Amino acid sequence: MGKYLISSGIKQRNKPSRLSVSEVMTIVIAFHQSECRNFKTYYIHFVCLCITNKFPELVNYT
Repeated sequence: MGKYLISSGIKQRNKPSRLSVSEVMTIVIAFHQSECRNFKTYYIHFVCLCITNKFPELVNYT
């Protein structure tokens, strides 16, 4: 597969994930329980501003 990616010009990032699966699931479940309809708005305005102390390795939403 590595040869295919190189020969086809597809770039693949190999950075390890900073959030654990349980942290991602916690954020997604909290989003579904909220009244917010847009995940990006929820993540930027609630997760990044209000609960950053609960998730020390939080990633930026870009």
